[in-house]
Amino acid sequence: MKKLIFSLVILFIVSCETEVTNDITLNGSAPRLIINGGIERNTTTPLAEQRIELTSTIGFLDTGDPTPITDAQVSVNDGTTNFDFAHVGNGVYTNSDIVATLDTEYTVTIIWQNEMYVGSDTLTEVPNFDNVYAEFEAETLFTDEGYFVKFDATDPAGIENYYYYRVYKNGEFFIVADPGNSFTLVESDEFFDGQQRVGVKPNEEVIFQIGDTAKVEQLSITEAYHDFLVELFTQTGNQGLSFVGNPPPASIRSNVLNTDTPSNRALGYFYTVDVAEETIEIVE
Repeated sequence: MKKLIFSLVILFIVSCETEVTNDITLNGSAPRLIINGGIERNTTTPLAEQRIELTSTIGFLDTGDPTPITDAQVSVNDGTTNFDFAHVGNGVYTNSDIVATLDTEYTVTIIWQNEMYVGSDTLTEVPNFDNVYAEFEAETLFTDEGYFVKFDATDPAGIENYYYYRVYKNGEFFIVADPGNSFTLVESDEFFDGQQRVGVKPNEEVIFQIGDTAKVEQLSITEAYHDFLVELFTQTGNQGLSFVGNPPPASIRSNVLNTDTPSNRALGYFYTVDVAEETIEIVE
């Protein structure tokens, strides 16, 4: 089964509102800003810095990857303090001073080409795993044989929770362009509020063998980011697009708005996520 490395370009892409448009960037038209990144809280493996990547769209008839944006001004505000992000190369902006805090709304401000872009998201707490393990499954009509990573987890009762799952194989984050990802990689607790789930496959298309290392992450995300990812996975899966080097579809509205020229919409998503993670080695 061919596996495509999931570029964080799409991840870090939202709004509960989507809009089908015909405003794909054509040759000669103004480039569109693409944002990829946000604020992550991970108490297991704390991040040394927060990271936001900015690129711009290319012409519809052009070939190649989106162009890194190296001349933007980027800052994030937590309601009290404004944190400036420094460009460290290739369109990547970082800040090592932010301490990600639960129940905090973070707002990103980007100034690029004399226009201001603003977007916000709120960091919500994620429950820890009860257990993470791997089980061998024989070959079927739909999958090869091998070990599949699974987890047990208890959803907090009485709270609307939205989840996104990442699975790493030997340190690499893998994903297949499949519309089924909109059901397996992201979900709400509408049908399991307050319940323990057992034997959940966070990504059933990643198959492990003896000796492999598996890292599983459960992310708490907002409803808006959940809705965006559902639409993103549905569109990219149905179109058979590679996630590598491609901007998110223009028909999915970003949560980052251009306050000077609203019609010049940004692509991508500014997100906040709380991360629970476990790493295991695959053994017999």
